[in-house]
Amino acid sequence: MADDDLSGPHVRDLRRIDLNLLLVFEAIFKAESVSHAARTLGMAQPTVSNALNRLREQFSDKLFVRSDRGVRPTPLALSLAVPISDALNLLRSGLQAEADFDVTTANRHFKLILHDYSVPWLLPPLLKLLDHRESSCKIEVITPDWTRPQEGLTNGEADLMLDVFPTKNPAVSYDPLGTVEAAYIVREGHPTISHELTRELFETTGHAVLQKPIQQRLQIPHMILAEGLNRREVCILPNASDLAITVATSDLIAAVPKLYATKVAPIYRLRVLPAPFDYPNFKMFLSWPTEKNDDPGLRWIRNVIRNIFED
Repeated sequence: MADDDLSGPHVRDLRRIDLNLLLVFEAIFKAESVSHAARTLGMAQPTVSNALNRLREQFSDKLFVRSDRGVRPTPLALSLAVPISDALNLLRSGLQAEADFDVTTANRHFKLILHDYSVPWLLPPLLKLLDHRESSCKIEVITPDWTRPQEGLTNGEADLMLDVFPTKNPAVSYDPLGTVEAAYIVREGHPTISHELTRELFETTGHAVLQKPIQQRLQIPHMILAEGLNRREVCILPNASDLAITVATSDLIAAVPKLYATKVAPIYRLRVLPAPFDYPNFKMFLSWPTEKNDDPGLRWIRNVIRNIFED
């Protein structure tokens, strides 16, 4: 991601970099001239030169050196050009989505493919935003066949999908949202488990699990087998809501995304515990039909979902 590339040893403190400095960098890189960049930006040349000096100080590099035709980028500037451009374009896209789509006057029916793991953390802030804006838009959550969930995007059934796998279908575009930790939930007052789930308790306690297609998407069985652990499956359930209720009313435990666990734990009086082994984080992806890349409403809601996930 672009922000990873901008956080290397050349940057002393990313928080000190003014967005306007990155715009100056982009303009100079494209124009190969400080004076031409100043005209493009509608700024005085001394102002652009001053901004370039601040950039040089931040990155501890000249960034641009004199050439016969103006200036040319240093190797560091060449390596920064793409991530800076990507970051600025992402911001422009978000701002353009806000400009093109007015949620207060729109009347859109957004159809989202979500596993119910995502419902507790995504829907409340999304619905609150729509209510705050007094919007006529509505949200419909679609549960697909999880053996081939992307069909909902290619056949027009859905607008967006949140999933743990990126698509390889050229008809579907995607963005990585970030990573999610795994955790275990157990009811408060459990007779044997309080603040720690040991490997021994993991094997001796009964587990509530989801049906195989969903388990396999989260790679839970594979992780457990890789650790050489045995899991005693007592109850197999169709959705995460039933999973939480079952754990809350029994002595079973269950593996869930931590993002989900922290939202439902206060409701069902559950404890959220780390796994007794090194459970790798899994990535979340936001996917949509490629043909709708420029749909203002979908650009708007994609941007909203990204912000909710980051919060």
